[in-house]
Amino acid sequence: MQTFLKQFKIRCGYSIPYHPQSNPVERVHRYINALLRVAVSRSDAVHDDWAVCLPYVEFSYDEKFIPGTKVSPFMLHNGYQPLYPEDLAKGPIKCQNKTYQEKLEFTTEMFEQMEKIVREANEEAKAKQKVNYDATHFDVEFQMGDSVLHFCDAGLDKLHFKWHGPYEVVEKKSPVKYIIKDALDGQLVEASVQQIIPFYGEEPVYDDDDEMIQSRGEWKSLKHGTFVVFKRHDDVSWDHLHVGEITQAYNSVTGAIEILHYVDMGPNDRTWDPAKSMEKRRIFVEYVDPEGNSYTRKRNTTQLIPGSTEFRRKYALQGRESITIIVKNFNRRLHESQRLFKEK
Repeated sequence: MQTFLKQFKIRCGYSIPYHPQSNPVERVHRYINALLRVAVSRSDAVHDDWAVCLPYVEFSYDEKFIPGTKVSPFMLHNGYQPLYPEDLAKGPIKCQNKTYQEKLEFTTEMFEQMEKIVREANEEAKAKQKVNYDATHFDVEFQMGDSVLHFCDAGLDKLHFKWHGPYEVVEKKSPVKYIIKDALDGQLVEASVQQIIPFYGEEPVYDDDDEMIQSRGEWKSLKHGTFVVFKRHDDVSWDHLHVGEITQAYNSVTGAIEILHYVDMGPNDRTWDPAKSMEKRRIFVEYVDPEGNSYTRKRNTTQLIPGSTEFRRKYALQGRESITIIVKNFNRRLHESQRLFKEK
């Protein structure tokens, strides 16, 4: 196989398993499958065989401009847009009075320009896609000994549970691949990070009033990586507001969340307008020095006190260490990214 690929100058690459977003061919197949489905399933369809319709679907895909450019796949391959029958009826095609060398140089330069345009548009599209992806996703890393559930479809129908476990993480082979062990029979399974989720134990059964059920539902809706504005029950001044980032989502077993505290350096009017964009706010990460005093870096040039750590705190749903959510699930990173694109 390697000899065959080398002989025909085919570059072979491998995508990440269980991660179709890393394979651009899947997006092309999705588009072609959609067009074939429409072409075959229509009531007035001329053909009912997808193989007969495939050349027309391929032509439709090749003649469309690549987003952000005026270049199509057909132009990248042939140097010009395809002609339709109605184009031939408009009149004779003009002949370009050029020598072979002039035509070769012109065509070569045109191909280089189109390739540059498509490459720049592709990089810009990937940067925008990264912004949208990072706004709702975060990296997951498991430690040795962590309990996890393993997703295993195994051809079962929808009435069967597809998450099995618990398993124990025994080895990390790569950033996206782990070896997990079945807690019952000790069987080792190689799993992608896309196939496992943390297991915190059996969720306890609650016998609460309606207010507590509503509060628990609100805490469960808090998303990892988003910001919240809240009041702490242990504050002397009850009307003091805090802002922070959810670093650990609600744990149904412990009934707690973890928040990374930020300091709001804006006007201290004890109110929070959720309509105000984050790019207009002045918030900075809060740190704690070895003596327990909190401070923040108002500028990037400000040095951290040796031994300082970020101020992260766990809050329980009940008790003195609980909080009241004022504004939830807004994203600072998305606003900053949008601002960067606008400046460009």
